Amino acid sequence: MSAPLSVASPEHAPRRSWAQRAAIVVVAGLVAIALSAGWLLWDNRRLDVTSYEVPVPQLPEAVDGLRIAQVSDLHAASFGSFPDRLVTAVEAAQPDLVAVTGDLIDIRTVELDGVLAVMRQLQQIAPTYFVLGNHEAESVLRGELLSGLEDLGVVILRDEAVTEEIAGSSITLVGLDDPRVDLSAGRDAKSPREILSGLELPEGRATILLAHRPELLDDYAGTGIDLVLAGHAHGGQVRVPGIGALFASHQGWFPELTEGVHSRGETSLVISRGLGNSIAGVRVNNPRELIVVDLRTA
Repeated sequence: MSAPLSVASPEHAPRRSWAQRAAIVVVAGLVAIALSAGWLLWDNRRLDVTSYEVPVPQLPEAVDGLRIAQVSDLHAASFGSFPDRLVTAVEAAQPDLVAVTGDLIDIRTVELDGVLAVMRQLQQIAPTYFVLGNHEAESVLRGELLSGLEDLGVVILRDEAVTEEIAGSSITLVGLDDPRVDLSAGRDAKSPREILSGLELPEGRATILLAHRPELLDDYAGTGIDLVLAGHAHGGQVRVPGIGALFASHQGWFPELTEGVHSRGETSLVISRGLGNSIAGVRVNNPRELIVVDLRTA
C-alpha cells in the first residue's frame, strides 16, 4: 500500500519575503506605467474624422449636401506623418470647401514652411477659408502668415462676409477675428454681436460663420447666422468617460461647449476638438479631430 501524500500545513507553506513582494509591486507598477504611456502615445497621435449632418433652413435645394471640412487648432503640429495624414483625410472627404477656424500656428511657432505646405495642399483640394485665432493674434509671425496664405489663394475673412456661388446657388461665408486680435493691438475688443450686426448680412440666404471661440455662441445667435464652425476648446484637453471635458480655456471647469453640435434658437454650432496642442501638451481620451459637415435643407 502506498504511503499517503504529504501535505504541508498552511503555517508551513513557503512565504514570499518582503523583498519579493516589493519587487512584484514595482514590476506591476512599471508594466502599468508602460501600458499607460503606450496608450497615451497612441491616443495623442491618432486622428478621428467626425461627420455631422446639420440642417440649414435657407440652404438652396441645389446645394443640399454641401460638404465642409473643418480644420481647427493645428498649432503647427508636425510630428511624424501627421500633416500628411491630415491632408489625406481631407482629400478623402471630398469637401466642397475647407474652413480653417483659427490657431493654425502656435504662439511659439518660429517657422511657417510646414504650415504653409499643409495649407497649399488643402487649397488644392477645395477653396479654403481662414480666420485668426488667439495664437495668431499674439504671434510675431502673423503678418508673414497672412501674406503666405494670400499668396496661396486662401481667403482670409477678417470681420467680413463674402458671397460664394456653388452649383449656381449663393451662400454667405462670414469670418471673425478672435477677440485677442484687438486686445493685442491695444484696442477694446468688439463683441461678435456688434460686428455681425454691422455687416448687414443678406436675408434669405444660407449664412455660415467661421469663428474661433465656441463660448461666444450666445453672441452669434440671433444675428442671421445659420451655422457656426468653431474650435479653441481642444475638446477640454482631458475627457473623463461619463463626465466629459474637465477644463477649457475661457470656460473653466466642466465646460459645456468643447465638442459636438449645439444650438441656440435657429443657430447651430459645430465645435472641433482640434488637431494640435498648445500649452498642455498631452490629450487624454481626446483624440485629434477633423470635422466633416454636410449641410442639409431643413
